[in-house]
Amino acid sequence: MEKERTFHFGWVIVGVCFVTLALVYSVWYAFSVFFVALLKEFRWSRSIGAGAFSLFVIVSSLVGPFVGKMIYSARPHRVLIGGSLLMGIGLSLCSFTQTWWHFYLFFSLITAVGLGAAGWVPTVTLIQQWFKEKRGMAMGIISAGIGIGILICVPSIQYLILQLGWRVAYRIMAVFIPLVVILLAILFVRRPPRLPSHHIETEIPEKTKKDPSVIDEEWVSRSWTIQRAMATKRFWLLTTAFLLGSFIIQSVFAHQVAFFIDCGLEPLFASYLVGPIGIVSIGSKILWGILADRIGREILFTAGVICSILGVLCLILFSQIPAASFPYLYALFFALGYAAHAALAPLIAADFFEGQAYGGIFGMVMFFVGVGGAGGAWFAGFLYDQTGSYLPVFVILIAFAIVSCLNIWKAAPRKIRRMPERVPLNSS
Repeated sequence: MEKERTFHFGWVIVGVCFVTLALVYSVWYAFSVFFVALLKEFRWSRSIGAGAFSLFVIVSSLVGPFVGKMIYSARPHRVLIGGSLLMGIGLSLCSFTQTWWHFYLFFSLITAVGLGAAGWVPTVTLIQQWFKEKRGMAMGIISAGIGIGILICVPSIQYLILQLGWRVAYRIMAVFIPLVVILLAILFVRRPPRLPSHHIETEIPEKTKKDPSVIDEEWVSRSWTIQRAMATKRFWLLTTAFLLGSFIIQSVFAHQVAFFIDCGLEPLFASYLVGPIGIVSIGSKILWGILADRIGREILFTAGVICSILGVLCLILFSQIPAASFPYLYALFFALGYAAHAALAPLIAADFFEGQAYGGIFGMVMFFVGVGGAGGAWFAGFLYDQTGSYLPVFVILIAFAIVSCLNIWKAAPRKIRRMPERVPLNSS
């Protein structure tokens, strides 16, 4: 009975993380609409404006290893509360921006630290503590919360900017988002009643008990730390694959509204095109998560990469042939690719580094992922300033997608663990 109650409350934690990520990452993905408003008012170059987002991504990622550890050592709800409060302060200060370095300080530093402490790494680490079976589904559901943020919050924020101005929009976000996250954290967030057995297994080599899902027992039985993980080739293969994926995703997301406006679309309509990405990513993240419990990671990751490439190809075609169908096809394919990256990255990392050090290791992976995302957002702006076109950027992104896919195959998670649904029935 105790296991049933624990498992049931784990789904409550999933619901809290779902809402938290929807709100917190509306700050992240709303940058594309604030980006247009800030460029219009301050006449910044696109590389200066995108540089703020790049620094934001790096700083929020730097927090990852620390908050990943804090989820184990401190009370999880305190981590989320502290992060959301700091994010609210940063958003409020953003409304007083008068020059580029104000925005860099308020958004790229203060808001970024708050988002990192209340965002992806702490929620993923919390879910990893609560779930062993159906972990893919749980991860898919919480990552779908980000899709809700893209679907609902980004167009809503664009509407607020058009009606009330970008400064008022920041002030509304500064109050509403932290308030909801803090209430949820206080009411529902807690540690699991006891750590799952696999946390203990990473500290004591498995001699008396075998996990039927394990293929490479020598690898899994190691006592992982951040330093030991970083000394392995597989860590860097995974990190490079996810870094390149983030480079692709963030360069497109940061510039998509500006790209569509350059192609002649109205600003509000261009922001609405972000909505279909949210719609598709909501269901597809859950689908990728469910499939991840049944199908090999490499196959799924490859499918996601193919979708990303098709999405970028749609942008290239739209820049040359302004057919109305291409933006929607872009939204469909790129959302599928983005969803695969979001849902699979924490699961693949857990295949290799499951255990009590997972939070810190995954946080370190996400730091490098953040560097990739930051580089992508800045590089797209810089190359646009140099060439006056996003076409060279899109070609580079397709090449990076292929390299990312090859790295996952080289890392070979299939050689570490079986998928949960493939564990032999007669195993005990």
